[in-house]
Amino acid sequence: MSDKKSTFEQFEVAGDKLVETVKNLIHEGNVRRIILKREDGSALLEIPVNAGLVGLALTAAIAPVLLAIGAIAAVVSQVTLVVERRADAAGSVDAPTTTPTAGPAGGSAEPDPSASI
Repeated sequence: MSDKKSTFEQFEVAGDKLVETVKNLIHEGNVRRIILKREDGSALLEIPVNAGLVGLALTAAIAPVLLAIGAIAAVVSQVTLVVERRADAAGSVDAPTTTPTAGPAGGSAEPDPSASI
């Protein structure tokens, strides 16, 4: 694991807004991992996001991931996104440059919601 701390954010997204929301999260740059979960809490897809992907978000490197997300979005009406963000040295989370508009954002009370995967 990393020596840097992470925070988790969990929110609901409509299926038709899923690909756009994930693209926006990748562009933010402070996202370490994105987890897509079903309504029952089981994981559909876990996407590790490297800092290098930020510049490549619209190229062939990320296209297969977006294709998989698009396929998931076609069959689900609602999905839960769990976003792991990097914390800076002071322990605070970098402010996102965009806010997902597809659902309400709320910090998770769980220390690691992906632990149930």
